[in-house]
Amino acid sequence: MKKFLFLFNLILLYPLNAVAQNYLDKATVISKKKIELFCKQNDIPGMAISISYSGKFILSEGVGFADLEKKIKVNPSSTKFRIASVTKIITALTLMKLNELDSLNIDNSIHFYLDNLPHDKYNFSLRQLAGHLSGLKRNPSKERWDSYNTYSEDDLYQSLKDDDLDSKPGVQFSYSNYGYKVLGLIIEKKCHKTIVECQEEFILNKLNMTNTIPDTGLSSPNTTNFYLKKDGLIQQAPYMDCKLKYAQGCHLSTSEDLMHLGNLFFQPNLVFNNIRPLQIMTKQQVLFSGSKTGYGLGIISNKDMYGNFFLGHNGLENGSRAIFRVYPKYNLVISILINNQEPPLEDLITEIAYIYIENLKKIKKN
Repeated sequence: MKKFLFLFNLILLYPLNAVAQNYLDKATVISKKKIELFCKQNDIPGMAISISYSGKFILSEGVGFADLEKKIKVNPSSTKFRIASVTKIITALTLMKLNELDSLNIDNSIHFYLDNLPHDKYNFSLRQLAGHLSGLKRNPSKERWDSYNTYSEDDLYQSLKDDDLDSKPGVQFSYSNYGYKVLGLIIEKKCHKTIVECQEEFILNKLNMTNTIPDTGLSSPNTTNFYLKKDGLIQQAPYMDCKLKYAQGCHLSTSEDLMHLGNLFFQPNLVFNNIRPLQIMTKQQVLFSGSKTGYGLGIISNKDMYGNFFLGHNGLENGSRAIFRVYPKYNLVISILINNQEPPLEDLITEIAYIYIENLKKIKKN
């Protein structure tokens, strides 16, 4: 238990002294150069990046354009990007809030909540479902990932009858959007609202994440265009209809809004009565073999290549990538959003985190 307590120290908003500010400024200068080079080398139309330290922005800016044709620049406080599977953190937080309210129990079998499923086939808990240990496939059969998607709740139940598990529950980590669809149905059943309304009521509204909204496909002056490269040319990416996808992804947000999400892990009282729900959520799940998965409930819980522990999630959707990390030991939160689905962002965010962490270590020494 002790190793998780550092995750939840209250953020202290004391002003930085001149020496500390100097170290952070140096980290920001180096990071900006890396960001600009990354965008140039990878031909990224637009990026928003925000970084906070102890609850205060130390870097937040847009690079490039939200709309290439109209030359509309990216604004990190207002330009909305698709955050894709970063949404799973929001869904898992919603689940943990319902667990705290005794509306459900994450260690119950799903049969407590969805009693029309085959008992012999689906015998796993909500905890296993949220940790991708259910054995469900990545995506259900017959679901479409384009603008012609008509996948419904009835279709999902039919898929559950037709599809086989990839493995027995608890045997292997198998990342599953499928599983989060099922979680979404259970959350809706227990809070008596749509999954989007539940996410808003229990998490987004409490964290003042006013720019985090479902992606409905309707045009918005503050939503970026999304692009992909085909035959060497950048073109607009197609829209994917989000029916039955809001528990697993399909939300829009800004890089600055995600700072509010990150700060919850230092101030659990913004949503929860105590630290326990976040401790449960951020603890790595373990397979029956004893192997750790590097994933808690709806959130990556692991170390980067420099050995720095982080919490977070990645996201990939049509014409977009997102990455979000919290480095609890250093009170550091970073989010990067781009309006192109290539390249991966893991190395960039790891390098930027390393630059700031090394400078924060120097602050502590002084």
